Amino acid sequence: MSLRSTPPIRAISGAALATVISLSFGACSPVKLSDDTEATDTTDSAATDGISSGGSGSESGGAEGGEAVPTACVELAPRILGVLETNCAKCHGPGSSGQGGIDYILDVQRLIETDKVVPGDPEASRIYARMVSPASPMPPVAEMKRPSDTDIESIGKWIEQCAGVQSCGDQAFIDKDTMLKAISTDLSSSDAISSENRKFIRYFSFVHLHNAGWCDSEIELFRQSLSKTVNSLSQETQIKPPVAIDTQRLIFRVDISDYDWDRDDGEDAPRLSEPSFYFRRNETEIAQELGKTFADKWEMIADQNPYNVEFLGQTAEDIKNDTETKFPIMQGDAFIDAATRSPLYYDILGIPGRSGRLLESDLPCANVNDCLETQLGINIIADIKDELENNKAKVARAGFHESDVSDFNRVIERHLFANANNRAFWISYDFASESGFSNIGVHPLDFDFDGGEIIFNLPNGMQAYMLTDKKGTRLNEGPINIVQDESQKDFLVRNGVSCMGCHSAGMIKVQDDIGHELRQGLTETQFDDLEKDQIRRLYPTRDEFDVHLEEDIRRFNESLTLAGVEVGGAKEPIITSFLSFDENVGLRRSGAEFMLREQVMAKDVGRLSPDLLELTKTGGTVQRQDFTSNYAASACILNLGLTRCCPNKTDQLDPICKF
Repeated sequence: MSLRSTPPIRAISGAALATVISLSFGACSPVKLSDDTEATDTTDSAATDGISSGGSGSESGGAEGGEAVPTACVELAPRILGVLETNCAKCHGPGSSGQGGIDYILDVQRLIETDKVVPGDPEASRIYARMVSPASPMPPVAEMKRPSDTDIESIGKWIEQCAGVQSCGDQAFIDKDTMLKAISTDLSSSDAISSENRKFIRYFSFVHLHNAGWCDSEIELFRQSLSKTVNSLSQETQIKPPVAIDTQRLIFRVDISDYDWDRDDGEDAPRLSEPSFYFRRNETEIAQELGKTFADKWEMIADQNPYNVEFLGQTAEDIKNDTETKFPIMQGDAFIDAATRSPLYYDILGIPGRSGRLLESDLPCANVNDCLETQLGINIIADIKDELENNKAKVARAGFHESDVSDFNRVIERHLFANANNRAFWISYDFASESGFSNIGVHPLDFDFDGGEIIFNLPNGMQAYMLTDKKGTRLNEGPINIVQDESQKDFLVRNGVSCMGCHSAGMIKVQDDIGHELRQGLTETQFDDLEKDQIRRLYPTRDEFDVHLEEDIRRFNESLTLAGVEVGGAKEPIITSFLSFDENVGLRRSGAEFMLREQVMAKDVGRLSPDLLELTKTGGTVQRQDFTSNYAASACILNLGLTRCCPNKTDQLDPICKF
């Protein structure tokens, strides 16, 4: 059973997509933002050259010396009060009969003091325990008005994560004009920006999180997420963390040429292979978007970001003129949400193919794998052949009988880039069965596989990801019946955010069974001397393979550190900010995303889509997807600026966006 043919590099089947979950594989003068005074230079402040620990509580309104308010607590608190008022206050609220000695159901602090609420422990909290009690539930069975399952779940979540945690809800509001003045000041006065380079300067803002009541220490994770995201979408060789321009570190500057998002003379224009999922309305509109080209990748991202706004006014015009774009500013978490989802993720990185619409004319090669190999200078078949014949140590495999993510045996394989020994290319081989040539124990050299997934280092050491199916169609999401991402509400594996969340520390360690069993005399298959030699060459010892994994893990973590991202932190920044952004939106958060105070937003909700009317209720929230689909039109009505729904004037709403 000597080598009859090297495994062909085929497109990746849906059955193999489980791999995505566990493949072993410039100086600035910061300004203090305030809505009461104009932004001014504070040259005595320390310059920020990257992302590090959060600012002081006094600067940001954070919980001094305390713990950050967990994600969504600011929105969850009023919802909880609404549930208690609706379902419990009649008997236990102010002015009630105070049944059971409780007439303070709406006084959270007193509930904690009397152990009716035990922070961090819903089961020990009398309020929650009685709500879920089958024997004596509260409200009593006779009451027709009852909390829903979602209401009770929210109570439990609030007790577990939020009760008793100090809030940053009273920190000073920062208005749109103040934000724009800070950016204008940075553009005109920063020594790090030359007049010739202003056209490449762009900004990300987390001002809305501050205005929504989030603590500085909680926003810190978003800062790290932003840096990891932009550097994970870069084709340049150096890590470039975004630079904070204000002392509160809410606004960050980037140079798009640092990530190869700009466009050189003679270079092909960035091309949209498929519209973002946000804008999939019907086949006709999708067809109009296919193949759309842009001046640079920032413009492509802006076009596909549903939260993209062109600000108006003289300060905004000055910024737009200096940066030579209508969209120099993006909401940071909205950018992370849009840019880490495929197909936009693929298009920013230039990964070939068209998701779900692969046409022969679209690709100059047999399938997306071949195109990617050509693009990266990788030749998998030639590498394997050379390894078997000459033992060049360019390819290393690990095969194992059991996998955490697959029902059958699996093989992973590492290749080095031809002209870059500091970059690695990993591919997995996955199987729909373990019979015949799908049994790697019997066929470790000439197995017949059903698919896999690709991970490769970017020039700066970060990792990129690609999923395809067996036909060579590039996939945005893994089939739910094959693979799930338990961190997502709908369990969908989304490339690349799910991959980034799973591979938070780079490659994941595994141990080879195939070569190990041969060396230990444990294999039940009889191989001749040539086959044994070839197996030893392709399947190095466990220690040797571990060295490869350690090298790639070290490289990735060094890049993370340079980006200002904590290595081995309790929460992976990108998936955490992604999921946080997906939380339901309450009145204060919605107002903050339109740069409005909560009181102003409350007055204006009635002018917006009926989809958002829940915001008018005490503690009411709307699903993020509903808020997203109505954002562009709402921004027009609220006079925030120009969007897809009002590209020319805020009071001229496109018919397709009208409610």
